[in-house]
Amino acid sequence: EEELDMFRKKFLILGLVLVFVFALSVLIIDSKELDLPKGLHLTWNKDKVSSTMVVTWKTTTSEAGNTVLYDTESKRGDPALYSYSTEGVAHTIEGLEGYIHDVELKGLSPGTTYYFVCGGEASGYSEERKLRTIPENPDHIRFVVGGDWRKGSIDFPWGRDEISKLMATYDPYFVIHTGDFVNKAFRVSEWDDCCEHMQETWIDTQGYTIPIIPIIGNHEVGTKDEFELSKEDARFYYEYFNLPEIESWYSLAITPYLHFIALDSETYTNSDSEQYIWADKILKMVEDTTWKIVGFHRPAFDPRGEGKSEYFLPLLDQHHVDIVVNGDVHLYERLQPMNPAVSRGRYFPFEEGTVHVVAGGWGAPLYMHYPLWWDACGPISTYHFTVFDVYPDVLYMKAIDINGNVIDELAIRKELAEPETIIRCRETANADDISGPAPLISFGVGDSPPIMSISKVGSGTVVAAGLAWNCVNDGWRANEYEILFDKVFQEMVPGSKDVLWYEGYGVAYNTAECSKLLSALTELGYSVVGDKTEPITMNLLEPYDILVIPQLRLGSGYEGGDPTLLPWSDVEAIKSFVEDGGGLLIMDAHDYGGNNWCRVQNKILEGLSAGMALQSDGVYDWADNWQQGWYPLADVDPMTNIGRAYVNETGKTEIGLFELSTVIASPPLYLEKVAGGARTIVDGRKMKADARVIIETKENGSGFVRIQRAPDTPAEFVVVDVSTDIPSEFIEWPMTIEIYYTDDAFIASEIKKEELLQMYYWDLEQGMWCLCPESGVNVNRNCVSAKVYHLSKFALK
Repeated sequence: EEELDMFRKKFLILGLVLVFVFALSVLIIDSKELDLPKGLHLTWNKDKVSSTMVVTWKTTTSEAGNTVLYDTESKRGDPALYSYSTEGVAHTIEGLEGYIHDVELKGLSPGTTYYFVCGGEASGYSEERKLRTIPENPDHIRFVVGGDWRKGSIDFPWGRDEISKLMATYDPYFVIHTGDFVNKAFRVSEWDDCCEHMQETWIDTQGYTIPIIPIIGNHEVGTKDEFELSKEDARFYYEYFNLPEIESWYSLAITPYLHFIALDSETYTNSDSEQYIWADKILKMVEDTTWKIVGFHRPAFDPRGEGKSEYFLPLLDQHHVDIVVNGDVHLYERLQPMNPAVSRGRYFPFEEGTVHVVAGGWGAPLYMHYPLWWDACGPISTYHFTVFDVYPDVLYMKAIDINGNVIDELAIRKELAEPETIIRCRETANADDISGPAPLISFGVGDSPPIMSISKVGSGTVVAAGLAWNCVNDGWRANEYEILFDKVFQEMVPGSKDVLWYEGYGVAYNTAECSKLLSALTELGYSVVGDKTEPITMNLLEPYDILVIPQLRLGSGYEGGDPTLLPWSDVEAIKSFVEDGGGLLIMDAHDYGGNNWCRVQNKILEGLSAGMALQSDGVYDWADNWQQGWYPLADVDPMTNIGRAYVNETGKTEIGLFELSTVIASPPLYLEKVAGGARTIVDGRKMKADARVIIETKENGSGFVRIQRAPDTPAEFVVVDVSTDIPSEFIEWPMTIEIYYTDDAFIASEIKKEELLQMYYWDLEQGMWCLCPESGVNVNRNCVSAKVYHLSKFALK
């Protein structure tokens, strides 16, 4: 009986083993039969980005299926439940080791979420994913630009993977990839890895798969000289990416206000080439589109020397392309707006030039290079990508490094690109300064001193005016001043009603002194609230549409306004309020004596990068006034929105004012907060201030560094003013100052030898320019550098 039990046990064990082996064999057979999609990615192959999408993936066999099932609701991957089905095609070439499947989804609804699976019944479907179409006319669109993630760096693929993961947290509608996806053009394992990387990491925080707009790079071309004579020379690139017609170069209308053109820098680029002629035709067709962005791999302004993409420059200048995006150089670099068709020796305002951005740090081996005169930022050797937020009238760009730090920012506006003057006094007026320091700009008779200006900051608006004293009771004329304020408020924030009249920090003109003006505004429908709460915080500002600052008086009379008494945290709160869409009316007033209260107001304007400055002067008009010389008559500019609205209501441009000071467009100024215990490169060229400051601080040495481009003098052709609020004892001296000059500026200076250029500092005690003892020039970079032991004005001579 025991022997029988033993036999039964052995038989049972043998049976279980056989069942396990059979099940395992079935599983292995099933897994071999399953040929699930790999390397899934999304592209567009038509100029209909709101209603189409191409889904691409790879399998080992052609029979795996070419189907995309999709719906506007999640079906959790059950193939039987999806409402829509589209068939595509499979294709292969020698060496591909599998098949590429392309399925174009057509007739999609703009601004809609779709859930989808891809594959086929024979080999199975992918997990459910989701995509979104671009709205037909969105209020703004966000996308990412970057490139160069090929193999070669020691830490590959870490840099590539980390940048992609960080990029996805910004939720872009798509990524423009500027090329160099692989190191070896015909190595299929690199292409598979590239696409599988996108499948795994290009999923945003809402679960959307992020489409790619690819640009061909030199590493996608498999010829020895990396020159593309035909598509065969880059055949894997054209197999893996389903692109619009022509493929090597193409055009996409992203929104009614944004057009993108991809060009091929790896083939013929001269003016009689097929590509150049095509691009010229397309750019003519989209001439009226607000924003035109062009991308190609190799930069036209390459810090390593000239390249064949330079041939594109006349095309870009002729059609005023706003932004050019490139890769190839493995670093970050942004150029000042360039227009070599007019001059190769200087940079231009945004409305006259093209900004070139090199974003080549997605994981490939990083490069190093020194700054050149045309650089606005960089070169910076770090893994990075760029984020674009484009609106109908403004374009924002941020460069983000691998740690999530913003290493560069750019804003270009089509309206109010520069501060706009709203009110000027008449030609018979002059601005007198009896206290000092002397204003940056003096206004004599015939100059029509400017009194009010407007500029945009983020989504909000700033108006700066020398009108604070004018607000007091009996200091203004009825049916003029309150109408002006109404038009200002409505221009800053349309529909605004809630106004904070700030009364803290020793404000000069509070609600009691200005009660008649505030009553008039109340009759117009405004709720004006006085509040003296200190500090100024976002919680204080949040309930309001408009913040009015009627001259803060911090400091002591006749010794001068002291901006250090206004905390930077208050300035940052005001900046956040304005950037989020609020309006700021900041005012100063006629300055008798040496008060110079404008220094406090200007700290706010500088912190907001408003591009305006209030001056410590006083305006008189002894010929054309409404009472006495300090009651001048002025006129609104009817060509401005505020001026036009004022004229429409009052029937005149004239406005009677009182105790005025002037407001000017600030010379280029850059402000940056630096950390304590760190070495920081403060790059004033980001705001066209033409200088860099390399500062090392001690542990408690946190503060702001300020670089401002000052007006040139007959003897000095580049002048910059450098200052900081960091106490001297917390700075590791010496500090390095670099001043950059353009070729045109040097020629205009009439200095005979560039090698003789030196840097000078302004000695306040001596009242003269003195030579910086440790000064040198690099004529290849157009840069003069010096070690300095204190801060002042610095100039090239």
